[in-house]
Amino acid sequence: MHSAPVSLRRRLTRAYPVRIPSIAALLACTQSDTPDDPNFTPEPIASTALPPSANDQVALLADARTACVIDSYEVQVRCVDGEGAVVGVFGREGEGPGEFASPAYLARGEEGTVGVADLRLGRFTVFEPSGAYVSQVMMPGGGFPPLSSFGDILSGASMDVMALMRGEGVKMNRYDVNIASGEVVGDVESPPGPWDVECGEVVDGMGEVVDGIPNQTGGWVFNACEGHLIFVGDTGDATVLRAPTYVPQVPDEQEVAQREEELKAFNRERGFPESMNLEEPMQRFRTTPKNYHLSTAQQLFDDANRYWIATQRDLREWSYLDVYENAEYVGSVRVRDRIRGFDVLGSTLVVLVDRQVGADDDAVIPDRALDWYDLGEMPFGE
Repeated sequence: MHSAPVSLRRRLTRAYPVRIPSIAALLACTQSDTPDDPNFTPEPIASTALPPSANDQVALLADARTACVIDSYEVQVRCVDGEGAVVGVFGREGEGPGEFASPAYLARGEEGTVGVADLRLGRFTVFEPSGAYVSQVMMPGGGFPPLSSFGDILSGASMDVMALMRGEGVKMNRYDVNIASGEVVGDVESPPGPWDVECGEVVDGMGEVVDGIPNQTGGWVFNACEGHLIFVGDTGDATVLRAPTYVPQVPDEQEVAQREEELKAFNRERGFPESMNLEEPMQRFRTTPKNYHLSTAQQLFDDANRYWIATQRDLREWSYLDVYENAEYVGSVRVRDRIRGFDVLGSTLVVLVDRQVGADDDAVIPDRALDWYDLGEMPFGE
């Protein structure tokens, strides 16, 4: 990977200073990463405060200096730069051009634009980061999570729910859509499996295969139970491995509280008492080890076709992004605080985090921030 320009690193650091640890701590974080140590801890170069949101998507735009997030409570998209400046805040609730019913996913355009996938409207809308409307296109299959970047063609994949309901197992559909015309130029079904893993055959989708994403060369990767990953090549050949960093962990208090609030909100939206039928699912949640992956949305292939996945390891003082190349684990990038989302472009990494202000901070809702990292010295995956 190439290092970010020195001028950019200096400008970001001067304009938006970050918390600087002691010299001893800094040396421990950056110089203890030996070739035998799979963890790389880059030094943050900037941080930008963000308003609360229930959406964890972040898109690093083509200039690698601007990143966009979704403000779910305001039904808007917010774009900021590494210096902390707001580049644009745009969108509102509605169904007209430039409006959103439920913005769910972001992707970067090759020309410096940002795309917003609205699954309720089945629509993908392209904006300048300032908020200027560019174009929109309808998405097949009721909409799908897009890949992290797009050009003339928008690509993404979604699960075939009808096949699942028919008992045909987990199937994903990759769609390729011409941005200008809306024509579907590609509709490819993922390899059917099944694949054997230690925790059972991956065939029914009942939590054993959570989701899959396609790579840039016609292959796929699937998350499975108990930390297993399934890398499928363009010819259908599969490599099944268990993530070497996976350690079964039950949810912590913050995750339990968040899950309980989600279930209560689900009940309220349907007019039920908010505590109805909570005891059994909450007990199961408390005692069931978490997945290896953070969420199915927090995984991507970078521009070198390396697979990155946000994991549930620690999620307190530190969080970890695991990196795979050619279906092999090559190392982990360790970042501060509790990760919610991320994006990678070249040697720039942006991480959306929840952050407690300090050890004595007892706020129920943590602060939210976007941290910027330079990966120019990453010792693996080159």
